Amino acid sequence: MGPATLFNGNKVVFDAMVIINFHGLVMLDKLVGWSPQEIVVEKRIKKEASHSMNGPIDLEPYISSGAVLEEEIHGKEQEDLFYKYCNQKIDNSTIHAGEAACLALAISKGYGLASDELVIRNEFKSLCPDKTCVHSWDIVTILQKLGYINQTEANALKKGLYYA
Repeated sequence: MGPATLFNGNKVVFDAMVIINFHGLVMLDKLVGWSPQEIVVEKRIKKEASHSMNGPIDLEPYISSGAVLEEEIHGKEQEDLFYKYCNQKIDNSTIHAGEAACLALAISKGYGLASDELVIRNEFKSLCPDKTCVHSWDIVTILQKLGYINQTEANALKKGLYYA
């Protein structure tokens, strides 16, 4: 049996910046392959994560193949959460629509969250302390722990994230 998947079968809502970072580091294909049907993108994120320093990002092939799951905010509970967070200020940071959609989806569905915004992660952790909550750097650390990449590759990716 091979190594575990990135999130052990748990669904994790990715924000745009995490997708943009891994695409920019030419690692999105591998990341998706290491986390089959675990990465969830909300429709707004698909639009928001359309370009990185590596060029245009096309999530559609991943979604069409079922490797990445696309979901949309719907229903009163999710819409209420979305509007609660959208354009709200927390610790002097404004929560934008994409981040609000990620939070609403992750909270309402009991999914994990991958976000590079500290204020978003802190809000999620305060409401869902037992759920996966990571940022790009954490993902690299997990990849190394699972044996998908070695120390040299992890260091290079973290250096790339630092400059991204």
